[in-house]
Amino acid sequence: MGHIYRIKLPGAGDQDQNQQIIIKHVAAPRKTKSVGDQRKANSYQVEANFYENVAQQLIKLGLNIPMPLVVERDAGKSKSEIVIAMSYIAENGMGRSTDSDEHLKAVLRWLATLHASHWDISDHEAQELGLQRTASYWHLDTRLEEHMAMPNKGWEGRLKLAARAIDQRLKRDTQCIIHGDAKDANVLYQYSESEHSHDDHDVYMCDFQYCGRGAPSKDLAYFFCSSVAPDNETTALEYYLQQLTTRLQNDAMAPTLEELQESIDLAYCDYYRFMSGWGYWGSGGDGEERVKMVLNRLDGGKTLASADDYVNAVQREYG
Repeated sequence: MGHIYRIKLPGAGDQDQNQQIIIKHVAAPRKTKSVGDQRKANSYQVEANFYENVAQQLIKLGLNIPMPLVVERDAGKSKSEIVIAMSYIAENGMGRSTDSDEHLKAVLRWLATLHASHWDISDHEAQELGLQRTASYWHLDTRLEEHMAMPNKGWEGRLKLAARAIDQRLKRDTQCIIHGDAKDANVLYQYSESEHSHDDHDVYMCDFQYCGRGAPSKDLAYFFCSSVAPDNETTALEYYLQQLTTRLQNDAMAPTLEELQESIDLAYCDYYRFMSGWGYWGSGGDGEERVKMVLNRLDGGKTLASADDYVNAVQREYG
């Protein structure tokens, strides 16, 4: 639905990142042919809204993201195109490795800052900002085709019946702004000339098409599942909660460790529901066993009679 260009300004050299910019030019078709096309076309509108309405505030909070320069709508001959001009993040001194504890902590700090910035955001506030009302690119309401494609038997069949109940339960968590596509392909780690830099400004994140209102556990579970599974998840979550708590306003309440762990279990189920109907990828870890653990807690290992029975079971077990 478009192209991304790196533009070198007059006189700029290859390593002069301050004299280079990125242009994201979106030319979505006027008439989309599928639910997926419509979802993607809408996501670019959300990304434009993010750079217009949210990005500057996050940059002031210390988050490293591309600096928005120009957002132009109704561009091009068709008067239906979007142009986003943003600062260029140079490859020099950057990397994508996620193989260290410091890299993981950098991402957790970044996510904690984002989540705290709009903690307990309402649906109305998300609408006013123009962000996804239900964030994450895999959320159930826009992935009904994948839901229908799930197997009807085995643990995946049980997950298929439980999908709506799990989605509803995640929406009962305290909602905040989440990235919605927090995977390593959207992360760049910044290094100093001599060694890895480990301060609060050592990670950049990009791609905000699916940014919006959601449970913070969805970002965490997705990153753990798709990119890097912590050696000790409890330790990682304790670090995230400490970072989140220090960034929240005094009257805002962070979840307890137990509440967050339960929410992440459900978020794993939510993401595996999407992958079951679309295709599996990522680091995986113990994800399948984790999903089965939740399902066993809900149904004792035997498929319940209906989706409504899973709604009651989720309410009973997870509130």
